[in-house]
Amino acid sequence: MFTQFAHDLCAARRKAGLTERDLAILLELGSKDIAALETGTRPPSIEQLCRLSIILNRSFSQFYQELMQAAREAIFRNLPDLPEVTDDAEGNFNRDNTLKRLDRDLTAALTQHHAES
Repeated sequence: MFTQFAHDLCAARRKAGLTERDLAILLELGSKDIAALETGTRPPSIEQLCRLSIILNRSFSQFYQELMQAAREAIFRNLPDLPEVTDDAEGNFNRDNTLKRLDRDLTAALTQHHAES
């Protein structure tokens, strides 16, 4: 899932002239952790992603896009599993509208993503 991010990270680090050891020190990680980030076997934490963005002067927007796509797919898969609720349940007056909007928005986003793939 993090293949493009890993490739971008490795290329940005090399372009900046930094070693894996340099990143390990700046991110307060071990060398194995940096290698895992650069091979895509481990995603960065939000804090690590922020530090990497500062160090390498990159936004890594591809990382966010991949995460957002995975989040959309997971939510879409789980929508049908939501339980039915009674009309008198407290605080549920917007539930139907929220679920309809989610279904509509996710269907559109996933359809667009699959068309682009």
